[in-house]
Amino acid sequence: MWQQPKTDWQAGDYFNIQDYNRIKNNLDELRTMALELWPDFEYEEMGEDKSYQDYSFYADEINKFENNLDHICAGTYPFKIGEKKQYGDNQPFIKWDELNRIESACLKLYLNIRSGMDSRPTLEFTLGGDVNAWL
Repeated sequence: MWQQPKTDWQAGDYFNIQDYNRIKNNLDELRTMALELWPDFEYEEMGEDKSYQDYSFYADEINKFENNLDHICAGTYPFKIGEKKQYGDNQPFIKWDELNRIESACLKLYLNIRSGMDSRPTLEFTLGGDVNAWL
């Protein structure tokens, strides 16, 4: 289920489990929505939601955010979403400005995919008439 992204990250903000789960689940939701309109595209599984027992974040998990954002863009709308970063073990953690870039890109994709879904032509009648008429 889509959650409103946080697009106002500040230098003093802390990244927590709710933030991780929101970004991960929003990326998953974007992919699910995209597959209703576009053919399948590359996507990396990100696993289950984190809980307080898992309170740690790893470079490869954040890299999957970056990779999946690129995969969604490549498979749907090729928006410019800024420079993709790659993180390594024992290196500086993702910063607030990168979180703003990722979450803002997710919101932009969501609004465009949702618009595409909402503007699909639909039939206003049932083909074949009333199903119960033949019984």
